[in-house]
Amino acid sequence: MTINDREAFAPETGHPEIQELIQSGYRQNRLPHALLFYGPEGCGKDALAIAVAQLVNCAPPGGQIDRASTQYLKIAHLQHPDLKFIFPTPSKTNLKDDELLEALREKARNPYRRILFPNKNVFIGIDTVRELKQEARYKVYEGQKKVFIISEADQMRVEAANALLKLLEEPPDNLMLILTTSNIYKILPTIKSRCQLFRFSPLPEERIRDLVERYAGPANPAKLPLIVRLAGHNMKRIFDFLEKDVIAMRDQAIEFLRKTWSIHKSQELLEILEPIASGKDREEARLLLWFLLLWFQDILHLQKGAAESAELLNLDQKVALEKFLSYIPGADIAGIVWEIEAALKDLDDPRNYNPLLILSTLAIKLNKKITKQ
Repeated sequence: MTINDREAFAPETGHPEIQELIQSGYRQNRLPHALLFYGPEGCGKDALAIAVAQLVNCAPPGGQIDRASTQYLKIAHLQHPDLKFIFPTPSKTNLKDDELLEALREKARNPYRRILFPNKNVFIGIDTVRELKQEARYKVYEGQKKVFIISEADQMRVEAANALLKLLEEPPDNLMLILTTSNIYKILPTIKSRCQLFRFSPLPEERIRDLVERYAGPANPAKLPLIVRLAGHNMKRIFDFLEKDVIAMRDQAIEFLRKTWSIHKSQELLEILEPIASGKDREEARLLLWFLLLWFQDILHLQKGAAESAELLNLDQKVALEKFLSYIPGADIAGIVWEIEAALKDLDDPRNYNPLLILSTLAIKLNKKITKQ
């Protein structure tokens, strides 16, 4: 049996089944000292982790959270002395204090937004975990429990993960650890075995609409469903897309695709790629690849004879997709999808300093697969 929103301790975050399990454990004083939230990016894992910190510090085991309390508000603003919110950052030599504070403020304003440090390699290092271990030795300052939230825990370096393992093995009674990840396969098995795992699913469109209104104001009802589909129900990407012209970005990706078809027109291709690749945070290049990926995922869907149009992400472009597929009936669409995904990974690697080279190389590979050379 699941709980409804009125019975959830944080109804605005969704995932009522997970909330039921956590709240039941808390009421019975059997909540584990370590929780691991995993699931696709942008489904609200960090938001619920913050809500759990509020639950264990702002509600008696059999009662409701006091949302008007100072404790609740401090945790909501990530400013409570018994709460530590850890996330991947650049090395200390590449990170200014005001950058870190602004990232925390932005996360507090909207826990569904992504934290970005453009063109910097981010990770969770051993020094951060050592500081947590030191902090864990102290008594609580104001609340009932210390809560350490480690967001994107898969970004821990090996030595940091091993150091955290020792804290998981012998945790103080007053400490709760909550790890979140979109890639559970990168979490050490020894860490997973010491946590209670909770699997998150993408949020439904109704919940997404409520969250968008809560954090960004009323959205265009005609535009939001398209944004949700193109973002893959990823809240982080949805909030990014709300600030952009997604139709124009998709058109740009399709234009790039047209130019790759006739790769001999290299100057025209470069005219498209150079402004995109020159972006200081690589976000334009990343979005170009994302929309290419969605396009070919839909093509692959049609190639396999999908009967349900509603399953298409670019549903408003169904006719164009079918026409495109008719031009390339024998193309290796699965191989194209793989190449785009590989280019996205290359682009996210800060060691690759030349986005233009990544995009140009992809254009050549796509041309060969589309024209079956």
